[in-house]
Amino acid sequence: MRRILVTSVRVPKRERRLHEVFRRLRNTKHKVDFVTAQMRDKGKFGNINTALATVKLQDYDWVVITDDDVALPPRFLDGFISLCEVMGLKISQPAHRYHSYTSFTFNYRKWNSLGRITRYVEDGPVTAFHRDAMAYVYPFPELRWAWATDIAFCNAARRNHHNVGIVDYTAIEHLKPAGQDYPMQAAKAEARAFLSRQALRPDRRELFRNMEILRDIHPDRLTYDGTLPNGPARHMARGPALKHQP
Repeated sequence: MRRILVTSVRVPKRERRLHEVFRRLRNTKHKVDFVTAQMRDKGKFGNINTALATVKLQDYDWVVITDDDVALPPRFLDGFISLCEVMGLKISQPAHRYHSYTSFTFNYRKWNSLGRITRYVEDGPVTAFHRDAMAYVYPFPELRWAWATDIAFCNAARRNHHNVGIVDYTAIEHLKPAGQDYPMQAAKAEARAFLSRQALRPDRRELFRNMEILRDIHPDRLTYDGTLPNGPARHMARGPALKHQP
C-alpha cells in the first residue's frame, strides 16, 4: 500500500465533475488523500502550488495531479501505480484511449504494451510524480497557460537519471479538447519564452520516442522491447502477471 496525494484545481460550476473523478480514485487499495485549490487568476500549476503548500509532501509516496474532465477505468490507481513502480517511473501518465482527446498521437494507448519508458510525459490531464521527482519539480513553474512545463520536468528527470513513461494498461479518456478555454497563440508564445529561458531546445523526433516497451510480466522477469542508452531498466516483478483490461 502506498500513500498517494491527489490534487486538482476546483473550477466554478464543474465541482460535480471533479467529485466523480475523486470518487473513482478512492476505489483503491492505497491510502489516498485529496487537496484542492480554488481556481484563481493564475495558471494550472500556480494553483496546484497553492494546494500543495498546505500539506506535508514528505508524507506521500506519490502525488497525482488530475483535471476534472477525465474518465478513469475501475480501480485505476491500483494498476497504474503498480506498473509505474515495476518500470521504475518517477514521472508518468496513463495513455489515452483512442477516442480520447489528446494533443499528441504519441500518447494514445499502444496495443500489446503494458507501459513504455519514454522521453516525454504530458502535464495533463493526469500526471503522477514519485516522491523522488517531487524533490526537483516542486514548486512547479507558474506559467499562465502551463505549456512546456512538461518538457522542463522531463528534462529534470533525465538529469537525475530517472525514468519517465506512459502506462498503456490503465488508459483514460480525456473528455474535451485542450485549448478550448484559453488563447492558444498566447500559450505558444509563453511556452517559447519559457523554453528559451531554460535553454531547452526540444526535438520532437527525440521527445516522441519509446525507449522501452513493457510487453509482459513474469514471476521472475520483465519482457521489454528496445534498449535504453544506459541499458534497460530491469526490476523483479512481484505477484501474478497483470492481464490487459478491455
